[in-house]
Amino acid sequence: MPRDFSPQEQLKIPATLSTPRFATYFVACNNDNEAALRLYGWNARVSSAFLLPLHLFEICIRNAVANAATATYSPTWPWAATFERSLPDYRHFSPRREIVKVRQRHHAPQSTGKVIADLKFAFWVSMFTGRHDRRLWRPHLKIEFPNAPPGMTVEQIRTRIFAVADEVRQLRNRIAHHEPIFRRDLIASYEAIEEIIGYRCLDTLAWMRRAETTTNLLLVDP
Repeated sequence: MPRDFSPQEQLKIPATLSTPRFATYFVACNNDNEAALRLYGWNARVSSAFLLPLHLFEICIRNAVANAATATYSPTWPWAATFERSLPDYRHFSPRREIVKVRQRHHAPQSTGKVIADLKFAFWVSMFTGRHDRRLWRPHLKIEFPNAPPGMTVEQIRTRIFAVADEVRQLRNRIAHHEPIFRRDLIASYEAIEEIIGYRCLDTLAWMRRAETTTNLLLVDP
């Protein structure tokens, strides 16, 4: 059986990628250099394929939050004092400081769209915690996610969205930093993305299913 990588490639590629980075794959493949290189390439291809589902997921949930905030606080909600006060000020990541920081880049209230585009994904995830149930989600969640299971309460749906969004945030961050994702349950992650996008829009879900290449890659051994 021919080799996938020449002896020189097996030496040079790991050195170029850096020994500590490659070590994760090397150990996972029982010190088999060729298998580790194949796994590295598979990990990179799957990471790339996930960009479309991650893109659609983030846009879907952030627009749902923006719509609910607009209905609650006005179209200029990023500048609303009551909205700012509703946000927590945690030490590790502060949604309140994040909105103030991003708002300072866009002084005019007509720039709501630019603020939305600049806010971190972590901000949008934080908007699905229970502190926002009374103002945002009890009145608006089933409007923004009309296809959520009818037997679930608003709190159950919001909790499910938060759990998926936080897991997706972690996956997104690993992909953005070119980290290994092969140990994660990637099929479950993809299915969860489908689930929440489906809660919001079945047509968007159908389009994603036609366009994505993630699932085919996940069925192929590294």
